[in-house]
Amino acid sequence: MTYKSDFLNEIESRGFIYQSSEIEDLDNLMSKKNITAYIGFDITSDSLHIGSLVQLMLLHWLDYFGHKTIALMGGGTTLVGDPSGKDESRKILRQEDIENNIAKIEKTFSKFINLKDKAKLINNYQWLSNLNYINFLRDIGTKITINKMLTFESVKNRLDRE
Repeated sequence: MTYKSDFLNEIESRGFIYQSSEIEDLDNLMSKKNITAYIGFDITSDSLHIGSLVQLMLLHWLDYFGHKTIALMGGGTTLVGDPSGKDESRKILRQEDIENNIAKIEKTFSKFINLKDKAKLINNYQWLSNLNYINFLRDIGTKITINKMLTFESVKNRLDRE
């Protein structure tokens, strides 16, 4: 398929597109103006695994064609130890270790995207660290019920083992 958007033509020619929804709408939008796209990354390690390469390459091509890209580092979620659907909690890292991981991962990113121009590397700790516990429980906690949590397979599995 041929697109109006240079970005979509490029990633199509490189085999990035397998299935999609509303690609015509995306093509129309991207042919008229630059978009902003983000991808989140786990920073529990000081390096990325090979599974992040596709996302890095998409950020590279978005950046190359003038779109604004955001690599979102999970500094705040790493402090919490978010299990992300896994059976057990992640190891909780110290703030110092998280900052070290981000610095090392940023070096990797700089090989794929130009962090000095439009591309941004943002740590979600910047806004999550300002959440007040009481406000969080009031504003967010009231929207999450135990019954809803029990519908998640990962929660059920962890409770069954405990």
